[in-house]
Amino acid sequence: MLSLSLLLVIISAVRRYTRNFIIPGVTILMFLGAILAAAPIIGFEVDEFYNFIEGLPEIILLVIIPILIFESGRKLKIGQIKKEAIPIGFFAIIGVILTIIIIGFAVNGVFQIPFIDALLFGAILAATDPVAVGVIFKKFPIPHKLNIIIEGESLFNDATGVISFNVIRGIIFSGVAFSLLDASISFIWSMVGAIALGTAIGWVGGKVLDKWKADEYVDFTFSLGLAISGYIVADHFLHVSGVVATLFTALLLIIKHKEISTGVRKLFHKYWDYLGFVTNSILFFLIGIPLLAVGKAESIGFPLILIIVAPFAIMMMSRAVVVYGGSTFLRIFRVKIPVKWQNVLTLGGIRGGMTVALVLSLSAEYEFKNLFISLIIPLIAINLLVNPILLNQYLKKSKIT
Repeated sequence: MLSLSLLLVIISAVRRYTRNFIIPGVTILMFLGAILAAAPIIGFEVDEFYNFIEGLPEIILLVIIPILIFESGRKLKIGQIKKEAIPIGFFAIIGVILTIIIIGFAVNGVFQIPFIDALLFGAILAATDPVAVGVIFKKFPIPHKLNIIIEGESLFNDATGVISFNVIRGIIFSGVAFSLLDASISFIWSMVGAIALGTAIGWVGGKVLDKWKADEYVDFTFSLGLAISGYIVADHFLHVSGVVATLFTALLLIIKHKEISTGVRKLFHKYWDYLGFVTNSILFFLIGIPLLAVGKAESIGFPLILIIVAPFAIMMMSRAVVVYGGSTFLRIFRVKIPVKWQNVLTLGGIRGGMTVALVLSLSAEYEFKNLFISLIIPLIAINLLVNPILLNQYLKKSKIT
């Protein structure tokens, strides 16, 4: 509890003194997580932190992610998503699959690991993280339509990434042969089932709150319960996308609970803004802790410079191919994405908590787990440090706003 109390003090200080920094405060918190985890003044042995790291996937996936997805989803409008459905759908589905393949080929060639394992690495890294993307782009004023595409892609591509991860992991660990039909059915069920579940929860929840004529305390508490429970039911019991289910829960709850949507319950949104701020900060602090695990990984036989530079270069290359190539392809459907927007989309391919949770969830017996951790954790650190700086400089020069 003392450590948690100190963390809240640190979060407050970082928030106070980094408001005008180019680098987001959450990036600083990530590095503080690594520094403080290694500091002897904390009073824990290093091994205790590795034990804690093993539990990070559950903490991130079952508690933090649903809260932050709901916090982001309550601000979106279904009508806006429909208008940009074609680019969002392309980048969230086809774009993720292409990213997996591109990263798979590159990692297979550079690190000489089997192609199927390289594809697993690609699946872990393929989807942009909705939490990280949301945090980064709050600092930059960009056109509303572009912001909808960025947020929509990051919220919906989770399903494609996680399904691909589970399919490839099943092939590796259980020897199940790949079936395009089974994979397609799994994807359709994950998306359609999640949309149906989230819509039902949000619709019923909104009607209940309207009938209760509840105050902002009840609204907030009730919606928090729906966000977490809906995610767990979707992910663990129905095996559909928890992120998509939580997103639609938020969308429908705001639509059906008219008192929230008309602004009568402004404090409801204030509470969610604050919870989002605190949870975001804790998430990125936790992301920093596995940086300590990189040093524990056994010698993996590659130069440090290759471990640090190659994954980031591969990720950015795959992102560029998907964005620029995809934008050209989308012209067939009369969807025109300006070159300046394409540049922002490329630099905005941020990875974060979801990627960390997936790589840490791999079995300890998996022969490439240490390698994957050693490649992915530094990559995320560089991604969250370098991309905001590049985005800031580009937006200033391009005057895209």
